[in-house]
Amino acid sequence: MSAEGEHTIAEALYRKAAEAGDDRAVVKLVNWPGIREDPAAMEAVYRAAITAGDVQSVASLAALRTRQGDTAEARVLFTKAIESGDVNALTMYAAFLRNHGEPGELNEAIEHRRRQMAAGDTGALPILGALLLTAPQRQVEAEAVLRRGAALLENRCRCLLAALLSDRGATAEAAELVRRVRATGDDLVRSYAEQLAEEYELPS
Repeated sequence: MSAEGEHTIAEALYRKAAEAGDDRAVVKLVNWPGIREDPAAMEAVYRAAITAGDVQSVASLAALRTRQGDTAEARVLFTKAIESGDVNALTMYAAFLRNHGEPGELNEAIEHRRRQMAAGDTGALPILGALLLTAPQRQVEAEAVLRRGAALLENRCRCLLAALLSDRGATAEAAELVRRVRATGDDLVRSYAEQLAEEYELPS
């Protein structure tokens, strides 16, 4: 079989898996030659995967719609992804507010989540931590918020804290957080933790 034939078969297999909701196949497919250069083709891949139940494609579609100029749909998609428990969506949405939000919107979002936390809503901790990570000179507060969430066994906070610590070179503590996520987390947080462990070569 020719190289072109093998390429065509591989693309068809990845497409079939992506349309069944396999996130790993989605990542392969949207980076496939001929697709990665075509935003409409990428959008079709993401939408088909989402229809099949792939939660992680929701934030990816939101980022694509942002690049295409549809920030209204992007907001809706980011909200859906966050509510579904996608860890990546937290920081992606924070970056969206910083780069594409209305003037002062990121700070307003931070203050809103602070008020929620002060009122006892611990569910605000992951998004507040992500917003603070994105805001200038808020790393210390972000770490404190994420540590509070991690102490409450909030796995999204554990994931974001592990990423922050890994960036800092504190791999031993980051690896321990990843181990806890592996032991207690759902598929979404475990997927994030595994990607983090691979990226930073965290000890198992």
